[in-house]
Amino acid sequence: MKENWLFIKTPDHYGKPEIIEFDQNEITHFWVEKGSDLSLVKIKEENRSEKVSQIQHEFVNPNRIRFFRKGKIYRVLSETESITEDCIFENDYEKLYETETELTESEIQNLKFEFNWNGEKMNIRFNEVLDSPVIQEINKRLNKEGSKIILEKINSTLFLSLYTDSYLDKLIPIKYVDTNNLILYGFPKEPYEISCPVID
Repeated sequence: MKENWLFIKTPDHYGKPEIIEFDQNEITHFWVEKGSDLSLVKIKEENRSEKVSQIQHEFVNPNRIRFFRKGKIYRVLSETESITEDCIFENDYEKLYETETELTESEIQNLKFEFNWNGEKMNIRFNEVLDSPVIQEINKRLNKEGSKIILEKINSTLFLSLYTDSYLDKLIPIKYVDTNNLILYGFPKEPYEISCPVID
């Protein structure tokens, strides 16, 4: 089976989650979308092919590769004036591994965990609306679903899938989970991996 590498979205990236596969020098790109049950589906991106040898890259560590891609930034200064600048985009991809666990997916979904990454804190609760009651009321009036964390998987890798109004926004891979602890990886900056203790 080919290795899957997850594109690490930064806070200013609003596209769909993406996975790449390497086949010798060829890079194949896939969008990730919700499938049936807990499964996520990889959909091949047509008209997009790259060769590793043609992209400047470096290994940040053995499980993370960074591509340096040439691009342009467009800035609109006014209704009649804009500028274009050449730039280099740095895109990180994290290698995905089989999640280590002896728990069933149902057992994992019944647990709650404390998340703290670089001061960004929240409680991980699966299949529950995460928004405050005020936001939930506004969402209800606007016929929106709100934010949720769903447990999903691709092959044998489990993910925290973050949804906003049924839109799959982010995927955070799970390295390990038991009844005491959840280990997540694939964050946009260090620490790239964190441990989340269970909440009683």
